[in-house]
Amino acid sequence: MTDTVRLGLPLLAAAQAQKHVTHNEALLIIDAVVQLSVIDSEHTSPPETVVDGDRYRVASGATGEWSAWDLNIALKLDGEWRKLVPKSGWICWDETAQLLSVWTGSGWTDFGGTLGFLTTGAVADGSLSRIGILTAADATNRLAVKTDTALFSHDDVTPGSGDLRLTLNKSAAARDAGFVFQDGWSTRALFGLLGDDDFTVKVTPDGSSFFTGLVVRKGDGRVDHVRGAKFSAYLNYGQDYAAGAWRDLLFNNFRHNDQGAAAIVSNVLTFTAPTAGVYLFGLSATYEAGSAPSKMQVGLSVSGATPTADTLGTTGDATFVSGETQCRTTALLSLAAGATVGPKIWFTGANGRVLGNENVFWGVRIA
Repeated sequence: MTDTVRLGLPLLAAAQAQKHVTHNEALLIIDAVVQLSVIDSEHTSPPETVVDGDRYRVASGATGEWSAWDLNIALKLDGEWRKLVPKSGWICWDETAQLLSVWTGSGWTDFGGTLGFLTTGAVADGSLSRIGILTAADATNRLAVKTDTALFSHDDVTPGSGDLRLTLNKSAAARDAGFVFQDGWSTRALFGLLGDDDFTVKVTPDGSSFFTGLVVRKGDGRVDHVRGAKFSAYLNYGQDYAAGAWRDLLFNNFRHNDQGAAAIVSNVLTFTAPTAGVYLFGLSATYEAGSAPSKMQVGLSVSGATPTADTLGTTGDATFVSGETQCRTTALLSLAAGATVGPKIWFTGANGRVLGNENVFWGVRIA
């Protein structure tokens, strides 16, 4: 055997003359590969300005003096380029890229690449530029982890305070500090400080169209159900109603109609539940002088049915006073998606009239 197995260092022969030549050659190779670092890993041909001892990790597609040296180490020595063939497990520092790589036997892999090692920055002060666990970290995702579960616990070793806090800090109110939930790398939900300093929850069916479901205001803690259906309507003129049956209580104006769940057609208002849930409704009407009914009732019709007792309000048998006698009701209803709610009125004993602008029908989803 004339060379060592691992580094290919020349061995001294038993009766060799000029043993110092062989010995020095071995030292030069050791000097080149021990604590291996290269100027860069981007060149495919020798740079113009070099000095003895310069080393480069040859990029793929090598030409010129480095032809067919792809991924090998090029060493400038005694004015000539020498090729050093890496062995499995060699570690190399790229001085330009500030990256540490390992030779796997077929290619160079950065620590922090597919092997899941660390890419170090200024390790002396405890900082790391990237961490990848079972996946590659990169310039965008400097911490990348693939795991089924993750555990964070309070510090009971040093010992700590017993608290555990995770802090997300953004540079300005208009930026984001939040969590993103994805399905197949397509976003489906977000929560956090999203574009302002209120706490917001958003969802999306496709990763591009976002809907705000909940906002907690920073100033007072008020919770806004932004997508929750809610409306308030009134009739701006007096309206007569025939006695003896449930009649549609008419409305022709909205004060608001968030999400458009209520609709007015020919002054008949119908609310349609956009989703299954619990809704709170309120209805009131004020009597206006005309005929003299003995009773006024209001109620809510669910999906066209006759108003039930839990939705009714009544004046009782007291004497009617124009502009003062008022009938009110509120009802908490559990509705299926698509169920409708409409306001109804019943006069007993004689026709009745409702005063303009002194009436209201409102509703809001609460759960």
